[in-house]
Amino acid sequence: MDALEPGQLVSATRRPLPRRALSQGILALLWGLRIYVLIAIPVVVYAFVQALLTPQ
Repeated sequence: MDALEPGQLVSATRRPLPRRALSQGILALLWGLRIYVLIAIPVVVYAFVQALLTPQ
């Protein structure tokens, strides 16, 4: 990339990269991460609201 002229660099960086083929294990890991985040967000919001409402 350092050897390209400015016009060539712009042309090279505007071209989108193809999607990478992921293995079944990686896809399962990513789905597990999505499920974890969907479960963790309500827990964090609940804890935050409870901390706000609890008198000190």
